[in-house]
Amino acid sequence: MKKEATSKVLSRMVMGCGLIVLIGGGVLLEGQVERYFMRDPRFALERAADYGDPPPNLQIEGLKHASRDMVLKVFEEDLGRSVFMLPLDKRRLDLIGNPWIKDAAIARLWPNRISVQITERKPVAFVKREGGADTTVIDSEGVLMEAPPSASFSLPVVAGVGPDVEDEARRVRMRRVERLIKDLGDHIKQIGEIDSADSENLRVMQPFKGRAVTLILGNRNFKMRYENFLSMADQLMEKLPNATTFDLRLEEQVTAAEDIPKETR
Repeated sequence: MKKEATSKVLSRMVMGCGLIVLIGGGVLLEGQVERYFMRDPRFALERAADYGDPPPNLQIEGLKHASRDMVLKVFEEDLGRSVFMLPLDKRRLDLIGNPWIKDAAIARLWPNRISVQITERKPVAFVKREGGADTTVIDSEGVLMEAPPSASFSLPVVAGVGPDVEDEARRVRMRRVERLIKDLGDHIKQIGEIDSADSENLRVMQPFKGRAVTLILGNRNFKMRYENFLSMADQLMEKLPNATTFDLRLEEQVTAAEDIPKETR
């Protein structure tokens, strides 16, 4: 019995030693494989042949308004190094730190290529700024972006969503503004400015028959209220030749702004 017990103990010791050797060999092999991927020049992200040229193995897609130079700068320290060492998550965070970039997907394409797929934000309006040209645009989530000099946008101007407004308030206002823009459809082309300072009571300004008018649209049924105004506009202009602000929130009628029931939205 003692011999059998001793034999079992020795057998387990041999198996344990073998397992340790196997694990150690695996760790050693893993380290060798990792060093191979890190050091072998075949896995290096190639630099551009001439200064100013893009790296030949860095594939960037989806750019329209975001700066390509900015994207290239994010990967500058990765050039000449193995793509195995490229920190994918960190580079993605670096990219989406740019206001124009909503999301980015980065992938290694072995042996030595990197694919970058950019999803840009879509501007829905210009931001009204006092005393200057409208060069800042904004998306439906309230993110502010500087329009590239070469870009040409046909967008309405929105007041009340500038950088002085808190992020959450700006998001709330732009959600309502986006709904108004979609609801008005082609009518939005006639709108010169949208005032979103009170998101529960949107106002639009536009020229109309030689007069600059302000239309109070409230927070819903924008198209119906706007078209109601259009259907009555000739009568209103004749009846109220000096009126410039019209309250459209009472959908069965249009009134001049001098008598606005505050509870009506």
